Amino acid sequence: MNPIRMFREMRAIKDLLTGAEGIARSMGDEQSAAEHLLPAAFDLPDGSGDRVLGRFGLDRERLRAAIVEQHAAALVAAGMRPEVAAQLSDASPFDPPTGSGIYRSSPSAQEAFQRAGAMARSARRPLVGAHVVAAVAEMEHGTVPQLLERLGIERSAVAAAAADELARAVS
Repeated sequence: MNPIRMFREMRAIKDLLTGAEGIARSMGDEQSAAEHLLPAAFDLPDGSGDRVLGRFGLDRERLRAAIVEQHAAALVAAGMRPEVAAQLSDASPFDPPTGSGIYRSSPSAQEAFQRAGAMARSARRPLVGAHVVAAVAEMEHGTVPQLLERLGIERSAVAAAAADELARAVS
């Protein structure tokens, strides 16, 4: 692999993972989950995550608000009173992580990241935002499918838009 390309991909991976962690912590979550990878994909330098999610009228703020709403809905579904769930799902932010330790994330974030990496490797392309969006959209269980449903967006449509974006990048 070209050393410059490898450096760019390593930088994109670092940006994605630290971005997702920062988003999670800013929302009061100690670890990032798959839903935090979506807004982090907006910030990757290739811009493909931004273009894919933009097709559905999503921006960082709308996505963040929807994540908070989905977290509250999950707490209500678990039996919590709506007003308490609303407070807990929009919790005080955690301080940013200090130092450079091991990156920790939830199993859903790990699964999505591994899928995105496998997609990139199978296409012999560097990891880009569209890979992340496609991988997250393919998840059948957890917060992301419910989040997309709450937004009125079909998972298959997001995956198709990501595949289209990736195909354009190749041609």
